[in-house]
Amino acid sequence: MQQRPVSITGTTVAVGHALLRTFYGKLALFLYGLIAMGCGIVLYEHGGVTPLVVAIAVLLVPACVFHAFLEHIFVREHLATPSGGSPEEHLSFSIVRQLKHLQAVTVRDLLEAALATKGGKFIAREMGQESKAFLAAALTALEQSRQDAVEFLARAAAELPNVERKRIDGPTILFTLLRHEPAFHALLDGADLSMGNMLSILRWEAFRARVEERPPLWSPQGLLRSVGSVGRSWVMGYTNELDRLTEDLSADVLWHDRRAVRIHTTELSHALRIIEKPGVHDLLLIGRVGVGKRTLVRNLAYALKMQERKRFRAYSRMLLLKTAELLSGTQSPDVFLLHALKKAQQSGRFILVVEDLALFLQSGGERLRAILMKFLHEENIQLIGVMSTEEYHKTVRCEPILDAAFEKLLIDDANEQDTLGVLMERAFMLEHKRKVAVTYKALRGTIALCRRYLGGQAFPGKAVSVLEDAVELAATASDTFVTERHIREIISQKAHMDVTELSKDDRSRLLHLEEVLKHRIVGQKQAIDALVAALKRAALELHSSKRPIGTFLFLGPTGVGKTHTAKVLSEEYFGSLESLIRLDMNEYSSESSIGGIVGAPGESAGYLAQSVHDRPFSLILLDEIEKAHPKVLNLFLQILDEGVLIDHLGEKTDFRNTIFVVTSNAGAHFVYDAFRTGAPADPEGFRKRLIEQVLSERTFSPEFLNRFDATVVFNPLTVEDATRVAILMLDGIIKDIRREKGVRVLVEQGVVEAIVTKGYSREFGARAMRRVITDTIENHIADIMLQGNVKRGDEVVIRRDQLGF
Repeated sequence: MQQRPVSITGTTVAVGHALLRTFYGKLALFLYGLIAMGCGIVLYEHGGVTPLVVAIAVLLVPACVFHAFLEHIFVREHLATPSGGSPEEHLSFSIVRQLKHLQAVTVRDLLEAALATKGGKFIAREMGQESKAFLAAALTALEQSRQDAVEFLARAAAELPNVERKRIDGPTILFTLLRHEPAFHALLDGADLSMGNMLSILRWEAFRARVEERPPLWSPQGLLRSVGSVGRSWVMGYTNELDRLTEDLSADVLWHDRRAVRIHTTELSHALRIIEKPGVHDLLLIGRVGVGKRTLVRNLAYALKMQERKRFRAYSRMLLLKTAELLSGTQSPDVFLLHALKKAQQSGRFILVVEDLALFLQSGGERLRAILMKFLHEENIQLIGVMSTEEYHKTVRCEPILDAAFEKLLIDDANEQDTLGVLMERAFMLEHKRKVAVTYKALRGTIALCRRYLGGQAFPGKAVSVLEDAVELAATASDTFVTERHIREIISQKAHMDVTELSKDDRSRLLHLEEVLKHRIVGQKQAIDALVAALKRAALELHSSKRPIGTFLFLGPTGVGKTHTAKVLSEEYFGSLESLIRLDMNEYSSESSIGGIVGAPGESAGYLAQSVHDRPFSLILLDEIEKAHPKVLNLFLQILDEGVLIDHLGEKTDFRNTIFVVTSNAGAHFVYDAFRTGAPADPEGFRKRLIEQVLSERTFSPEFLNRFDATVVFNPLTVEDATRVAILMLDGIIKDIRREKGVRVLVEQGVVEAIVTKGYSREFGARAMRRVITDTIENHIADIMLQGNVKRGDEVVIRRDQLGF
């Protein structure tokens, strides 16, 4: 393979590398050391310590300044812009310093240099391999390439705008190879990544570089980080009593709290405006657990300090009150707080943050509450309270005077991009601490799986919690990478359901759903066809739709399998019967029963809202919907249409990951009459006539019926269908006994016929069949077991004459 190499000896970065190596290389430092040692001995012998210290300072300061100058010009790639137009001028310092030679550089040399850089190693890890293993695979792929170094650098330079970089660094070289060299596509396929994923990974690597970047010690920023808090109390005032029970959030915030990711930027601007304005300037942050209220407070401390520095104003102190210590660690908390606040008020402006304001109001008593109200109107003291939406409605909203004293700021969940940024920042900290690598796919999987399976807490809090546990799991298992497998294990623990199976995604599950339903549900082929077809249509819009996954109205007589179908669907689609949320609509026949769904003031959260918060990926079964009050039906109109329920506290419950199955016996007599002489020849025509009949009876409004993806008609069961139902029920009992007791049970055919005769009727279908089996078969087996005549491994035969039929 003939490759045209490229020489980079005359490039700007190569010159910079040569200068740094000349003046600050190992040999140069060794010579400096010898010279300094000789001079030091002479100076110490003639003048003592003072001349020695002065001489060292005179030598070090110019050396540090010149080194900083060279780094600023040649090393820091986000500051250095290529001076020439040739592709080799775009090479970064990190690549040049890793090259073994600067003349006759080949693509292989560039590849090896790329994987020796920190950014290149990061990309390899994100593709699931250590850099050495990735290099071996990449070199094998490179053997099939015919591209020379000149052409390759031209392509890499052309990719710079796409990867949002100024110079060709390690990640850019790897990206160019993966994108333009067909032999490298197998590496992408092996990592199950697309080029779009690779672009995101490159952005993540750039983000990592920004997070890890620290200014040199001798730079202005570095010096401020070292001595920034000196004299803090001189400019901010002393608050000795208050300092005992508070944490100073503003102490070193400018130098030690520079966050690479800031979420809720709009809310942060509003909060800053509120605490800066005259009049009502006390702030109440309201939001769900995990939404980032406490992080917003710390970002506010940083933003306020920056603003005060720009305007040359006296600094405000932001103090976090340790409420639990105040209430339990002081003999008279009201007297102590009153004295501390009065003393602090004389020392300048400060902001008191109460992160558990609800605890303060509920447990502090009337005297503490009165002190709080007194200082809410003071000039130099401001209060920032933090509480959940539910706590706000229970403790503040119900007291108009207290409520009016605050400006309220509602904090919503972070969006996906902000959550990803928070996870990235947290991942870098965890990687450094636990020595494991977090892959990009694991981060995206964390967000997707949390949204799908975990309710209750908000983003980004719940995603951060899952990531932390997954990193700990991987570190404990001595795994090198945190992958989606670790994320799924943690999600399974938190969601109380098994989501570790990677192959059973929505589409593969749907492909086998029809077969499973037809095996477990008897006599309802047309209903199953309609149900599965609607679910397949919904799957195509699953990620963009604002409605639930599927909404179905099951019409048909009692005892034909409507509720049983919902249970089977819950098991097969969601993986567990625990994912079924069942509401008997007989219990919601009055207007006041709405509170049982959305909650009511002064009471706990509604059953439906709380259940979906706990299990957002669920099947919701509304049994006998015709019994519900009209206002309850109107409430479900909103849920079925918008996929969202707003409860009595104003909190939203997301129903987009649920399936609604609504059952009704409406039109049952119409169905019986139609099937009296056999099944209708035109099932679709019959379904439309049944809907017209239901509308004519005014059981449901047209608006309600139009909210469903499909209206599924269940046919009355025949005697043959009832026989199959009996066999399935008996089969389940027999398998349970074999698994738990080790006893094999055989049932004669006559027993099945007797069960059908006694348990099946035209009016009630197979509803009574389960009770008949319990009263006869299960009781008979229990008697045999209690007599002690049967042991594990035995066989029991059940005959009709033994059961009293």
